[in-house]
This record gives sequence, structure tokens and C-alpha cells, in this order.
Amino acid sequence: FPFLKSSHDEARSDRKQCHVLDVAGGKGELAARLSMCHTLRVVLVDPREADVASCFSSQVLPKLPNKWQHRIQEQLAENPQFVQEKIGERFAQLVMMFDDNALESSAELQAAVQSASLIIGMHADGATEAIVDAALKYCKPFIVVPCCVFPRLFNQRYLVKNDGTKVPVRSHEQFCDYLLQKDSRFKREILPFEGRNVGILWDGKGGESK
Repeated sequence: FPFLKSSHDEARSDRKQCHVLDVAGGKGELAARLSMCHTLRVVLVDPREADVASCFSSQVLPKLPNKWQHRIQEQLAENPQFVQEKIGERFAQLVMMFDDNALESSAELQAAVQSASLIIGMHADGATEAIVDAALKYCKPFIVVPCCVFPRLFNQRYLVKNDGTKVPVRSHEQFCDYLLQKDSRFKREILPFEGRNVGILWDGKGGESK
């Protein structure tokens, strides 16, 4: 998505310390790709500590085009610590949950959100709605790719139908529609991979919400 890259580039031109905030990024595959392949600064928020350098070597590197693999291998031949050093320069992690409570209580997490150029939630499960709400609060570009709905855990979610009636959010499709209803500036995109591939996104701009 061009606007996602442009949003980060705009922020980076103004602030050297801006970063992509990768929420619920698990083992760190997305963080590894962004930091090593796109030379972006990434802050991962996940309660499980991630070994991003190892993830890059085992999960990301073998999937890269051959010319990229050869280039990395040449760098490693000259400096066996090349990947670890680059990850160390570009990557940081907050080992914590990303939810309303954490956003209220953690000054470190608040600062990470406020200084982010882009917030990403790739199958972020229970953190998905919190990402959207935080992006709205701080006017941050974001993309979430919803996966699990957890209707029993989040039983206060209701989708407003065209006739004004409300129905509880139980399905993946309803969850996507529910997130879209939060702000008319949000967009829905189908991403080019299999599985749960509906992206809900916003460029952080677009004037007043309707």
C-alpha cells in the first residue's frame, strides 16, 4: 500500500527516531522483514519476548529472492554478527500486552504509540480493536488484519445495521464491519495472501470523521 510507506517516509523525514509499531507480532517475522529488508526502525509490542535475529535467519532469509540471499550471505561472510548488529540498531521490543489498560498505565507504551509513524496489527487477535482505537486517538496511520473475534471475551461489541438495530459481533465479517463503523475514513482492502486477508486501514488523514 503506497500510502503506508509514504506515511512512514513523511514522518521519518521530520523525526529521525520514528518507527513502525508492530503490535502482537509474535515471533517477529514481520519485524524482521521490515527491519532487515526495508531498513525500518521497528518497535514490537508482544508479551512474549521475540528473537528477531533468529527469526530472520530461519524464517525470512530462505524465502527471499536469491540475489538478496547472496547479498546477505556475503555480508555474513565478512561479519558473522551482521544480522544481529542490524537488528540491534533497528529493532526494540516492549514485552507487554497492548490493550486499554496498558495504554492507560504504561508511559513507555504511550510514548511508543505517539512516536510511531505507522501501527500494524497482523492477526493481532485481542489487540486488534485497541490498535484501531489508539490510532484514532493519536491520529496515526494504521492497518489491521483481523483474525480471531473472541465473541465471549468481547461481548460488548455490537454492529449497527442499516435499519438502526444492533446485533452482537460474532463472525469475522461482522468484526471487520464493526471496525469500519468506527470512522468513515477507514478503508477495507483485500490483501494478496491466503487465509484471513481483509485489511482495515487509515492513512491518519482525511479531515473530519462523518
